[in-house]
Amino acid sequence: MKALGLGAIGSGEIAINSIFKHLDLHDTDDKVYMAAVCDPVPGRAEAMAQQYGIKSWYMTDDELLADPNVDIVSICSPIRFHYEQGMKAIRAGKHVHFNKTMAMTSREAMELIEEARRMNVKLTASPGMMAMPLNIESRRAVLENKLGKVTYAIGGVRGVLFYHLREGYRHDNCGSEPLIPTWYYKKPDGGPQYDHAVYGLTSMTGILGPVKRVSCMGGQIMKEFKFGEQIIESEVDDNFVFLLDFGENTFGMFYSALAGGENMMSPSLYGTEGRLEKGVLNNVQLFENPIMGMAAKGLPMEHLKMHEPFVYRDVMELVDYVREDKRPFGSAEQGCHVLEIIEAGFESMRSGRTVELKTSFTPLTLEELG
Repeated sequence: MKALGLGAIGSGEIAINSIFKHLDLHDTDDKVYMAAVCDPVPGRAEAMAQQYGIKSWYMTDDELLADPNVDIVSICSPIRFHYEQGMKAIRAGKHVHFNKTMAMTSREAMELIEEARRMNVKLTASPGMMAMPLNIESRRAVLENKLGKVTYAIGGVRGVLFYHLREGYRHDNCGSEPLIPTWYYKKPDGGPQYDHAVYGLTSMTGILGPVKRVSCMGGQIMKEFKFGEQIIESEVDDNFVFLLDFGENTFGMFYSALAGGENMMSPSLYGTEGRLEKGVLNNVQLFENPIMGMAAKGLPMEHLKMHEPFVYRDVMELVDYVREDKRPFGSAEQGCHVLEIIEAGFESMRSGRTVELKTSFTPLTLEELG
């Protein structure tokens, strides 16, 4: 099969660090190449095309989607545009990778999945957290009953509203104006739930399966943030705790906290016959080097050393899905389900009630774990 032409819709940080720089190593030229990039900012797509050897550049997604060299698309724009751009790409017959989250609502995500089936194109959705070796082994431990009956899991992220303020490249943008992350603090698609909580929620559901019910408490603590000398007024809620019901009296507690604790992209699991904490399963260390438990499975070291290896792997999963019909770890169905958990969290926070979920997905089997 010929190498697939990849088109990037958007050429900001995520496109540069997860696609352009990785493909610039040229170790997968037999599978995929950069066919096109588009960006509405004058001169930006052209500059990226020149810097990274991208075949064509455009100002609009319509032009990119009309390019016959583009077989697959990675949507690297702000979340609020994912549904519209994804639907256009699907209807143009392109296979699509969505950066997280794949849409603003689970209804939008379901419509994208249904349209992709109708058009016979394939979708993947970041973050593909089940490509993390620790998550793979955690799922294996559950399926092989090494913990007995799982009673509860704990995971979470913290300090996330400060993350984008501290990214070095934003202040020194190759001599250009600073990339101010104002979008992150504005509705509708800003805040830590869409941007960071999605990682841990994807891990927990990938290990334990779909959630039945969600309760959540949360709200806003910080009203403003400082980037250099600029004050950013925040609109977003920033401190949450989710209670997740996986059914049969298995529960999950997930925090998305402004401060405190530790980042737990892979949850701790507790059962009637054991526990799994920080890569230690029933007093046995799963990985000789714990750092490798957090790496993206199957990537060469040169990619693991770069920024955004997981997103790059998600893009390559779409390539393999199209070429080999290999089921991806980052499935659109799970992306849709996690999006509904986030929606339900906001609804529960506002109403004070537990919210029943409507979506589901099929978690990985033992055979698929490898």
